[in-house]
Amino acid sequence: MEAIECLKTRRSIRKFTSELIPKEKILEILECGRWAPSGINHQPWRVFVITNQETKAALATCTSNGSIIKNASCVFAIFLDTSEEYSYVKNVQSMGAFFENLLLAIHAMGLGGVWLGQIYNQKEQVHEVLGITDTSREFMGAIALGYPDQTGESDRMPLEDFVQFIE
Repeated sequence: MEAIECLKTRRSIRKFTSELIPKEKILEILECGRWAPSGINHQPWRVFVITNQETKAALATCTSNGSIIKNASCVFAIFLDTSEEYSYVKNVQSMGAFFENLLLAIHAMGLGGVWLGQIYNQKEQVHEVLGITDTSREFMGAIALGYPDQTGESDRMPLEDFVQFIE
């Protein structure tokens, strides 16, 4: 898939088939995420790859979007490593780039995914479900992914609503 087409056609997919994603594809998606830009190449991301049904069910209790998590083939629980903080704001910005790289790779590989942000509101519960006691790991969000069982739709505001040229 061409890069521009990938950017313009990626949509949030919330319904998945029951087909499992091969581990090789999951690793390729994570490899694409690894190349996201980060301040001074800090790469502050840490990922838990969750395919276990029981763990997904427990994680699903942390959000009103739990059915998406339960039905996904895989869930990435994504954390910011604050142990060697370069700049908190720049690290959080890098996390956004990491999420987007993952989502674009998922789409480019013919899979579907959705960035689950509401689960962030229960980050302490996520830590508990995943058994994370390391305080240097800060939960940032999750991506549910799988083979799509729907097509996504989206509108975008016109460029003139948010772009101003200073010439």
